[in-house]
Amino acid sequence: MLSWVFSQFNSEAKILLKLFAKHIDKLLVMAFAFLFIFHFESLQEFTSKLIPTKVYTFNLTMSYQSNDSDISIRTYIPEENERQSILSEQIINNGLDYLVTNDLSGKKANWSGYSASQQLAFRYLLSLQAIKYQISPELTIPAQYPSELSSYLAETDAIQVSHPEIKILWKLIAPKDKNNLLAVLSAIYQHTYQQIKPAPFKGVTDAVTTLRLKTASCNGKSRLFIALARLNNIPARLVGGVILNGIDKKTSHQWLEIYAQNQWIPFGPTNGNFGQLPANYLELYRGDENLFRHTVDINFDYQFSSQQNLVAPAVYNHQEIGSENNIDITGLLLSMGLDPKTIGLFLLFPICTLLITFLRNLVGIKTFGIFLPMLISAACVFIGYAKGVGGFAFILLTSFIAYHFLDKLKLLKVPRLAAIITINTIIFVLGLLFVGASNRLEFGMLSLFPVIIISFIAEKIHRITEEGDWQELLNRIVGTMISITGCYWLLASFMLQGLFSYYPESFLLVLAGQIYIGKWTGIRISEMFRFRDILTNADYPVIGINSRNKDFIYQLNDKGLLDLAADKLGSKARLKEFNIPVPETICYVNKLIEIDKITPAILRADGFALKPNQGSQGNGIEIITRYCDGVFYGTSNKEFTLQDIKRHCHEILAGSYSQSGDEDVAYFEPLIQQSSSLQIMSPFGLCDIRVVLSKGKVISAMLRMPTKKSSGKANLHQGAIGIGIDIKTGITQTAKSNKKNIVKHPDSLQNLIGFEIPFWEKIISISQSCQKAIPLGYIGVDICLDSQRGPLVLEVNGRPGIEIQNIQERGFYYELSQ
Repeated sequence: MLSWVFSQFNSEAKILLKLFAKHIDKLLVMAFAFLFIFHFESLQEFTSKLIPTKVYTFNLTMSYQSNDSDISIRTYIPEENERQSILSEQIINNGLDYLVTNDLSGKKANWSGYSASQQLAFRYLLSLQAIKYQISPELTIPAQYPSELSSYLAETDAIQVSHPEIKILWKLIAPKDKNNLLAVLSAIYQHTYQQIKPAPFKGVTDAVTTLRLKTASCNGKSRLFIALARLNNIPARLVGGVILNGIDKKTSHQWLEIYAQNQWIPFGPTNGNFGQLPANYLELYRGDENLFRHTVDINFDYQFSSQQNLVAPAVYNHQEIGSENNIDITGLLLSMGLDPKTIGLFLLFPICTLLITFLRNLVGIKTFGIFLPMLISAACVFIGYAKGVGGFAFILLTSFIAYHFLDKLKLLKVPRLAAIITINTIIFVLGLLFVGASNRLEFGMLSLFPVIIISFIAEKIHRITEEGDWQELLNRIVGTMISITGCYWLLASFMLQGLFSYYPESFLLVLAGQIYIGKWTGIRISEMFRFRDILTNADYPVIGINSRNKDFIYQLNDKGLLDLAADKLGSKARLKEFNIPVPETICYVNKLIEIDKITPAILRADGFALKPNQGSQGNGIEIITRYCDGVFYGTSNKEFTLQDIKRHCHEILAGSYSQSGDEDVAYFEPLIQQSSSLQIMSPFGLCDIRVVLSKGKVISAMLRMPTKKSSGKANLHQGAIGIGIDIKTGITQTAKSNKKNIVKHPDSLQNLIGFEIPFWEKIISISQSCQKAIPLGYIGVDICLDSQRGPLVLEVNGRPGIEIQNIQERGFYYELSQ
């Protein structure tokens, strides 16, 4: 009884699990909707969290020559007040002692000591607000002020309050009501703004000199304004800073503040600011101070740079952790000390993977590496799109050139890849030496590029160019750029950063999208172009790669059997057990230490094929037709030495041609003497016949015929000819080269249509026996015709491609699904 209850429970659990798996994407969407409604308060509150806010990046780079002695440098750095907030800060000390002090004038950064670098810098990300004050026309000038304001009424060497010429000027411009605060300030402002002409900065200009010359830079205009204000018992002080206008410059700026209504009110007689300050004014110090002080005779130089950006509100206006009804992810990560940009990338990586999944599985875009574009776009966020793409292209070009050079030195795979990484590191270090200190963070972000993956990509590009498959290269370049651009657009979206920060349930929506795409088995957009000539044939619908993978390979093919099919030596052994004819194996090697054992075996062979055990699409196969006077001759009389053969074995063992990239086995087969009928038609390589079966039934077949263009390989991607075979009669019906219909072989000029394949019935029987030996539900069998032994199985494929549909000029979805 207990076992029956357990059985029933187990059965019900399996049903529920299946139902859950079938509808998991819908359940995730429902969960998202429930949580979102729970968090949603109002449209205004929702949009306020997502609308990006303007911020400023401010950089100061300083350089000097220390003459092998200690130096001292002091400058003012930004500090927070009612109109400016510091979002992030980075100080580059380069080995000097660093100390921050504060006083009434502002926040001072002090560097001292000795450093070989001779460069200093700081970078700030700031939120600045414009400010404007309304001065009541009813206000009068107070007779007395608190003692702490006395210094702001005093006379100085540069602000000559009691100078006769200052007093005379005031008599000329004074308003009728000399006790009205607004009237007095308006009179002073109008004179200093309109009557004193602006001039470039040429040093400190005092108030009297400004009056006499009637021209001055910002510091002279401000001092004259302050002298007139103090003359009228209005406290005033200089303020220094930088106007952040996106221009690299050495010019700072000065304005002033007057004390009224229990607050300091800004005035800028240079740029027409009356009781107001624009958002891009960064305050650094207060008072008649020097922005820089430093050790004399050190050839000190500096430069300001700035940039206006947008940021997500979540980056700086985050909630307190654990606030009611909300989980603020950004606030949590900021409290852990993570950089805001890093947090933004972390939050948006999942949606980037959704985009890449969409582009790959629904559009059919090919890229160099699956998720490499996402990593490149992440670096672009830090250094800019153009710099990021340019940096990636430069590293890739460097890797490609290094690969080509190192390949000429005949280095093995692993040392070659290690050397490429080292070369990239050297270039990176040299770059650090030649860029400014303020740019080193941006240049340093290039280290985000996964140089190991790029090294592998360089190797792949080299192989594609060697094969002359320029269309494939162009497709991958375009696909990679589309993916980088799309990911960059997502990662740079401040609205999305805010959405995933304040509403983390959005991740459930992304996960639902990824699962949905993973379950989708429709035709990809790229396949609509690939199969455009046969896609409209309703009687023979086309199968796409998604459907092939999910509906047939995953459903019909056991993983262990797929691994066996990919193991060419293992599958040959299995086929032999079922008395299926296969080529003999001359020898094989799976360890570097055993590589010398191949020498006597291959010297005795009249010809041989050297193959990678885990290879695909003909990659890594070398055909040797004869040996003479210490030289091996391949197709097109390409020459190889014994050392070349051993080196190629090294490459195979290192996994250069393995489907998985893991270490592999190199093996040798005797050269197959092709049947005379096929040899006449295709004299430049071995033809093979691909037979596709589903559940023991032959559903399609084609003859793959090498050409000079394909270098004697029966690989359609490399220029071989695909010839459709009628599976009932074994007679050829169609022939295509690079998707174009042809009638004759381009090299031998032999007719390709209407040719009857020898041993056709035996080929069909052998193919079906292969499926019994390796019982994959969906399988491809590659067979060649030996002049002595007849049909021989070259290999079985658990993931046969779908291009055969174009060759046959009809889809085989129905045949495969029956």
